Amino acid sequence: MSGGRRQHARRPGLLTFVVGLTLCCLAGAAPPAEPPALARCEEGFLAHPEGPEAAMCFFREAQGLEGRDEARRRLQGLIERHPDRPWLTLVLGHLELLSEPRQAEASYRHAALAFRRRGDAEGEVMAGINLRSVLGMLGRAEEAHQWVLRVGEVARASGDARLQVRALILEAAELSDLGQDLGRAYLLLKRAEALTFPGGTDGMKKQLLSPLATVSVNLGRLDEALDAYGRLAELARRTRDAGTEARVRLAVANLALLRHEERPEPGGRPELLRLAREALAAAERAGSKAFEAMSLRLVAELLGDGPEERRDAEAFLERCIDIARKTGLPERRISCLWTRAERRARGDAAAAVAAEHDADEALRLAAEHDNPLYLAPAWRAHSMVAFRTRPLPEALRQAERALDAVEVLRQLQRDASSQAELFSGWASDYHRLAGRTLEAGEAAVVPPREALERAFTVSERLRARTLFEALVASRALAAGEDAPERREQRAGVLRDLSATQRRLLGKELSAPERTRLLGELQELERREQELRLSPRHAAVQFASLEQTEQRLGDDEALLVFLVGADQDLQAERAGGAWVLAVTREGTRAHRIPERARLRPAVALLSGLIERRDGSEAGAAAALHAQLLGPALRELPQRVSRLLLVPDGPLHDLAFAALRERVDGPPLIARYELALVPSASLLHHWRERSTRPLGGQALVLADPDRSAAPEGATVVASARGGVFGETASLGALPEARREGHTVEASLEDTAVRPRLLVGAEASEQALKATALDDVRILHLAAHAVVDVEAPERSALVLAPGAAQEDGLLQPREISELKLGDALVVLSSCQGASGALLAGEGVLSLARAFFEAGAHAVVASLWPMRDAEAAWLLERYYRHLASGQGVSLALRSAQREAWEDGQPAAAWAGLVVMGDAALVPVPAPEAKAAHITGSLRAWNLFALLCAVALVVGGFWWWRRSRAKA
Repeated sequence: MSGGRRQHARRPGLLTFVVGLTLCCLAGAAPPAEPPALARCEEGFLAHPEGPEAAMCFFREAQGLEGRDEARRRLQGLIERHPDRPWLTLVLGHLELLSEPRQAEASYRHAALAFRRRGDAEGEVMAGINLRSVLGMLGRAEEAHQWVLRVGEVARASGDARLQVRALILEAAELSDLGQDLGRAYLLLKRAEALTFPGGTDGMKKQLLSPLATVSVNLGRLDEALDAYGRLAELARRTRDAGTEARVRLAVANLALLRHEERPEPGGRPELLRLAREALAAAERAGSKAFEAMSLRLVAELLGDGPEERRDAEAFLERCIDIARKTGLPERRISCLWTRAERRARGDAAAAVAAEHDADEALRLAAEHDNPLYLAPAWRAHSMVAFRTRPLPEALRQAERALDAVEVLRQLQRDASSQAELFSGWASDYHRLAGRTLEAGEAAVVPPREALERAFTVSERLRARTLFEALVASRALAAGEDAPERREQRAGVLRDLSATQRRLLGKELSAPERTRLLGELQELERREQELRLSPRHAAVQFASLEQTEQRLGDDEALLVFLVGADQDLQAERAGGAWVLAVTREGTRAHRIPERARLRPAVALLSGLIERRDGSEAGAAAALHAQLLGPALRELPQRVSRLLLVPDGPLHDLAFAALRERVDGPPLIARYELALVPSASLLHHWRERSTRPLGGQALVLADPDRSAAPEGATVVASARGGVFGETASLGALPEARREGHTVEASLEDTAVRPRLLVGAEASEQALKATALDDVRILHLAAHAVVDVEAPERSALVLAPGAAQEDGLLQPREISELKLGDALVVLSSCQGASGALLAGEGVLSLARAFFEAGAHAVVASLWPMRDAEAAWLLERYYRHLASGQGVSLALRSAQREAWEDGQPAAAWAGLVVMGDAALVPVPAPEAKAAHITGSLRAWNLFALLCAVALVVGGFWWWRRSRAKA
């Protein structure tokens, strides 16, 4: 756990590299068999013919090609003599699967039906799992699904916990293979993992780890995938399982390629090629045709464009296609076809014609099987070929079709977090299309204005999609009879989760107890996710470039960054990096350095700022020139506010510290700055009706979590801490003074301050407050940022009640029901967190946007307590005068700079969201409001007086008439 960030990314063409690898092996494997070993297997079966162990001896002793034919011959002979022993037929299917999957189908089906007749639940489950896998590999999804249902039914009826675990794994594997609801697949596998380790069989562990790694890759959780493959490799070594070793080597090679594409290193291709060749050799040793085909494709993809390498690649891909055709593996054939198409498109005219044929054939096969996991990369390859063989406008249209296929895959994910994680792996395709479109505009191949509009639309389709959809949607829970029950169950899980976290915060926990509680916490988190009722996701309308230009203020410019790569691994043009400068007068596009160059430059600037000696000036000026210089020179002079839409490493950049010259003033001397997730979200916030003047400012400062005696409290110098591993967070006396300063600053404004400090600054108090009247929510407290598990990040408050743990986490923040409020996080790294390409930073600040906030002020890095208090005191002084949220921050930061404070003291504080939000009305507005109210009361009093006079006159006339 740290304040760093991890960006997930992967090449979509490799999305399916482990699809369909959920074969169930009951035991380990061994080196090539010698006939005497097989003879001993036969003798063992004759002595003990009932159980699976004797039959599995043949599988263990026949992993290599040398012994496989002899093992199959002996098994077939035993089956003829003992037709009532279905374990023999099941093991025969295992051997056939390595070479002829279509033959394995018949054996697995025969075994499954035989086990069903015998009432053998374990046998039917095992055979059904393998049959489902083969049917999936052959593209027969509906038949495969029926066996998933059957296995689940048999496992539940058996009451056997081991079989129920296998059914969980099977259900998850099906979701993974079809690209559907990967979030649920992950949760099912994590539940199975808790039941399988440490006491499960080796076969069950293998069956679990392979799909767990697959799902982790497809969700961008590469570290977790590596861990799963590491454990799988250890099992393969211990059980001498050649097939599993081949699987792991192939997976490791693919993961290395994914990491290289995200962070290229000089000389990386030869190492990747070495790993791919090792995977191919392992597949050949194991005699696995499926792994051999996948390894051949990977080697061919990594080979260069020299004459000899071209010939080798063509031969490898021909072998791959031939294997896939003979073994009936459509996904392998599709992937080899699109790889060959991409390679051929780099050749001469004749090769280009062949490339188009391959691309069309891959797309036809993918459409025939109607699996989004095949269709999306097939469309992508089709567009890549078109960029080489077709006019650029036509290629751009093909690339747009590819993005449509990606978004179909995205919509199949029912969980917002898995949507974002999967979508992040396709960000490079959006960058490529946007960049190539802008290049087409530069060359006038596409009209320049049209190119800008189309590139802007692609950018909006990429940005913060799950956040935008969640805010646009009604957030109404899906109706259903079980909804109240699910809410009650989730509430119970949340109580248990809070209790577990309270125990984890204990100071005297032993290491074994902490490990046990962390495991319990993980299980509770999984159950809580499963019990969430998903919000309805309404259709969204993305902002167009024309709308954005029209809706910006005269003094505003929107700078949209697209930080892609200049070239991909195959040296194909990948779109490059750009900034779009949008104002009411129009839009201009400017090139900027690619992602691989910007990442170290941004890290260097952050490191120099941390030194606090002014040494960052040169780096700040260089980045200003590279990112902003051309765009700012062309802005109208009246522009004074920059709305920045960051991308990639720019999420880490302290824009406020950039400067035009080494000896010049920082950017905030000239401009207000605010970070905006997307133009569509900006429009959404600004279209919301504003609330009446007045309201409340709720301030929680220096929460007291300690029961230590007076005088024993440790004073912290920075606002930070480590969740789940220490409870030694110190008090924040400057934060308490800061709270009183905020209260005093707002005392004479239309926004009523309410200050809670110490034990009163509690999680319970915040949740109990009617937040719809809150215009400002200020939290001066420690924060914990966990980039590996963003849901565990938290603002650390006092508990306030026995059922609370004092850890205000994203799942709780998003349910606070804030109005269009300003949230100020005076804490460590409230703007930091895990970074998902396209979606942005999964920070505490983001959770407050989900809760309804329109603007959040938070820090990119840990701030010293006294410096944070000084800066925020001035910020509130400017807010109280009626300044908007970004102008007030600029004023405070400028004062800090003029005061001689280092950039580390002020440049890390950022405004996110609607920079134009004015949470505190100006004094004149308050006066006008009061005057208007008095006038209204005076008019009301006058009307009442007239009514009394008229009523009195009428009563007098009526009395006289009666007399």
